[in-house]
Amino acid sequence: MNLDVQTIKSTATWVLIAVAVVGLVLAIIIKKIVGKIITLVLAALIVFFGWQQRSRVVDFANNVHSSTCASHPKFFGIDVTYPTCK
Repeated sequence: MNLDVQTIKSTATWVLIAVAVVGLVLAIIIKKIVGKIITLVLAALIVFFGWQQRSRVVDFANNVHSSTCASHPKFFGIDVTYPTCK
């Protein structure tokens, strides 16, 4: 198979332009998809850790005894006051 110079001059330019446009469109689409995936992963992590912290605090509140008040759990590092602990 042989190509002449004229074919390469006229066709290669359009093929390269098409490749550049497809690459640009794919970059935009992938950027939007990756951004959404990152947002969903971050939201899932926040929900997971928030629920975990909440469960620790609620479990402690349900099983609180006056002797365990000294070592009560914290909610993301913030002290939680319990009605039975003074």
